[in-house]
Amino acid sequence: MLTLMRQTLTYILLLAVSVCTGQSFKYPAISSKAHNFSEFIPHGWILLDSASGDLNKDNLNDIALVIQHRDSISITRARDGAVDTIVTQPRILILAFYNSNTRQYDLQLQNNSFVLNHDQANMEDPFQNISIASGVLKIEFTIFMNAGGWGMSNNAYIFRYRRNSFYLIGADYNYTHRGSGETEDRSYNFLTKKVRVVTGTISADKQKITWRSIKLNALKTFDTFLQPFTWQVEKDDYL
Repeated sequence: MLTLMRQTLTYILLLAVSVCTGQSFKYPAISSKAHNFSEFIPHGWILLDSASGDLNKDNLNDIALVIQHRDSISITRARDGAVDTIVTQPRILILAFYNSNTRQYDLQLQNNSFVLNHDQANMEDPFQNISIASGVLKIEFTIFMNAGGWGMSNNAYIFRYRRNSFYLIGADYNYTHRGSGETEDRSYNFLTKKVRVVTGTISADKQKITWRSIKLNALKTFDTFLQPFTWQVEKDDYL
């Protein structure tokens, strides 16, 4: 049952984040330097969420921003031979390090695809939170369908900066079937290549805990992991 619901949920999400084609909208180029976070926000965009903390271990507070296009736009996209149009507000992830010599923030990353848009009327806004703690960046999503599915999940992605890139070192997937009450929590550690799986139900305290190894040739980055729920990390399991 859980596998079936995950596959259904994954299909919906893949449809929501499929590559857009035939569109006139263009993402702006974010400024390479700024004295404060507001200078990174282009005209026509608004701040959706932000976080501060030390990302590169220099004891200075860096910043992470999620910005959103002020107005909704129509985007035409193609999938499996069909073409449809969605209305959404595009989002951008911005990561910048503070430079104590120039007293400015230096742009480290502009990513136009990882933060999911709210582009389905029957689904709650998937983006929940961005935070920085203990040198790691965490981006959280919640998948909750108001119609068309019984499954819901909370999902967290944990990145750490090293060797001039942000690497995905961990991820959490917490799934609940609202009808049956079945639950499955998966916690991935990509440094140890292990995943902890906890299954149970919301009506019982008893849980089953298992550990298994995962195959991983290299850690993912924002360049190799473009959008959540598109990486088949294990058989039938997507992150």
